[in-house]
Amino acid sequence: MSLRGAKPDDTLQELYRTAAQTRAEFSKDAERAVAYYAELVKFVSLTAPPSPGSDLLDVGCGSGWSSFSFARAGYQTTGIDLNPQSFEPSHAQNLTFREGSALALPFENATFDVVVTYQCLEHIPKPEAALNEMVRVCRPAGTICIVGPNLVTPFLPMKFLVREFFTGSLVLRRDRTTPSHPYGNTAAEHLKSFIGISGLFMRKLFESRPSFTMRIPDLTPPFHADNDACYLCNPIDLVRFFRTSGFRILRRGKYGRSDASSLFAGGTWIAAERIEALRAKVSTSFPFTGTTSI
Repeated sequence: MSLRGAKPDDTLQELYRTAAQTRAEFSKDAERAVAYYAELVKFVSLTAPPSPGSDLLDVGCGSGWSSFSFARAGYQTTGIDLNPQSFEPSHAQNLTFREGSALALPFENATFDVVVTYQCLEHIPKPEAALNEMVRVCRPAGTICIVGPNLVTPFLPMKFLVREFFTGSLVLRRDRTTPSHPYGNTAAEHLKSFIGISGLFMRKLFESRPSFTMRIPDLTPPFHADNDACYLCNPIDLVRFFRTSGFRILRRGKYGRSDASSLFAGGTWIAAERIEALRAKVSTSFPFTGTTSI
């Protein structure tokens, strides 16, 4: 895994724009799709409950079933994705789909009460620019929810290494036909990843501003386990970003888990509310303690 100075391949966005397959396709099986997105909808609805007229934007909606699930939950939902050919559900009274990029959202300022992106930010070559676009279209007192992997936790590469050691499944030589896992495919790669990520993790803890670390994505299909991710998505960056962008943090992890545990969890679950004041003071404290001051 390349941690510093990596520049995402310019073909990545075009690949998503034209891919024959997209994430989580369900054809016409709406109930299976709703069950698949239940945890996501629960996280968003507990943080920003739907109310009459609540406008929600689902950024990078893929096949559109996450948007469908939000519409069913009571939100007036707009799903947007680079690849309009991938949309499976039909438009409905409270469900609309648009073609567009997270880097240039085709909406006026302050259009949505809730902005959500699921398993998307890690695939965007300019994550901070995408987040700024989400901030732009979010209304005052609105909520932004970011859900994706946590690719800056030392726990996962060590977990893979220990588990494979005790199960006798350690891989010593890479099979070149297997896509590259972000944490490595072999024992040596797991260990190297653990060392590199541990250093990055410690550095991020003590930074005062977010630093969006990129990696070189593996664009060789089939894709799995975020081997095509170009941004090392993590909750530390997102907490820093929102605290310095006029938001207060509502959640730093899934419901039922402590804030601190999200640093080591395999997933990133962040919800932030836009403060009506234009800007919040920059917080230079450890990002998982205290509250944002105004």
